[in-house]
Amino acid sequence: MKRIPLIMVYLLFAGILCAQTLDDVGRMSINVQRPVNRSIPTEALDQLDDKMHQIITTAGISDNAINRRFALTSTVSVIKKDIISGSPARVSQTLEITFYVKDVIDRKEYGHATLSSVGVGLNENKAFIMAFANLKPGNPKVQKMIEDSKELIVAYYRTNIDNIIADAYILVQQGQFDKALYQIAQVPDVCTDCTVKCRQATIDIYQKKIDSAGEKLLQSAKAAWNAEPNADGAVKASRYLAKIDLLAACQPQVQELMEEMKAKVMDDERKAWEFALQQYEDEKAREQRDFEFRVRQYEEREAKEQARHEEQVEREKQYHAEELAREQRNFEFEQHKYNKEHEKEMAMIEASREVALEVAKQIPNMK
Repeated sequence: MKRIPLIMVYLLFAGILCAQTLDDVGRMSINVQRPVNRSIPTEALDQLDDKMHQIITTAGISDNAINRRFALTSTVSVIKKDIISGSPARVSQTLEITFYVKDVIDRKEYGHATLSSVGVGLNENKAFIMAFANLKPGNPKVQKMIEDSKELIVAYYRTNIDNIIADAYILVQQGQFDKALYQIAQVPDVCTDCTVKCRQATIDIYQKKIDSAGEKLLQSAKAAWNAEPNADGAVKASRYLAKIDLLAACQPQVQELMEEMKAKVMDDERKAWEFALQQYEDEKAREQRDFEFRVRQYEEREAKEQARHEEQVEREKQYHAEELAREQRNFEFEQHKYNKEHEKEMAMIEASREVALEVAKQIPNMK
C-alpha cells in the first residue's frame, strides 16, 4: 500500500482534542477563571465573566479547552457603598476590580491591573451588574497587562520547550500516547524553534501511537486466524485488521495476512470471505476519504492564514509608506521654514552691513 507522507500526520490527532477545532491548535491561549466570591450574586459574576472573555478576545488571544495552564482571573472589593434616597431607593457601589494573569500549575502571577467602577441599581445585584458592565475590555491598562503577560508566556515556552517534549515522551514510554499528544498540543506557535520541535515530536509520537495500536490489532487478527483457519476465522481476523490505521508500520504484514487468508479460504466459504473483504476495503476507502478531507481542510486553513498574513504585511507596508510620506512632508516644511528664516537673517545682516558702511563714510578720516 502506498504510504502517505508523515508530515500530514500532524492533522490526524485533532480528533483527540474533543469539542475543539484545528484552528485552536497552535494558538496562544489564556483562559478565563471565574473568581470565587460568595458575596457577589451569580448573575453579577456572569457579567464579570463575560467582560473577562471580552478582554481576552480584544487582545487577540483564544480561550479554549486545549491549554488550561494560563488563566485570567480577578478579585473584587467594595470600596464604598451608599443608599441613594428616593422612590424607590437605590444602591450605589464603588468597586475595585483587580485582574490577574497567572500560571495555574506553578501558581505564578504574570501580571495584574486594577480598575475602579461605579454601579447604581435597585439592589446590590443590579449595582454589581452595572459596575461590571461599565468596564471597558479595551482599557489600555488592562490590555498592557495582557500584552506584558503574553511576552512572559512566550518566554516560558521558549525556555521550557525541551522539558515539555521530554515529559511527553515519558508518557509515550508509559503507553499514554493521547496524553503525550495533548501535552504537546498545548504549546502555541510562539516561535519557529518551538513550532518545529513540536511538529516533529507530534509526528513521531503519533506514528508510535498508531504503530503500537496496529501491532496489537495485528496480533489479535493472527490469533483469530490461527484459531480458525477458515472463513469464520478470516471474518473475525479481518475485523481487527480493518481497525489498523493506514499509516501504521505493520501495513505490509496486514496485506500479507490478508493474502494468506484469501488463499486458504475454501471455495464454498468464499462468499462470506468476500463480504468481509468488501467491508475491509470499504473501511479503508472511508479512512482514505476522511484523510483527504482533513488534508484539504489543512490546505485551506494554510491558504487563509497566508492570505491574512499577506494582507497584514500589505497594511503594514501602506502604513509605513504613509508615515514616510508624512515625515518627508514635515522635513520639507521644516527645511522651507529654515530656508526662509535663513534668508531673512542674511538679508538683515546684509542690510546692517550697508548701514554700517554708511556710518563709516560719515566718520572723518583720522590723521
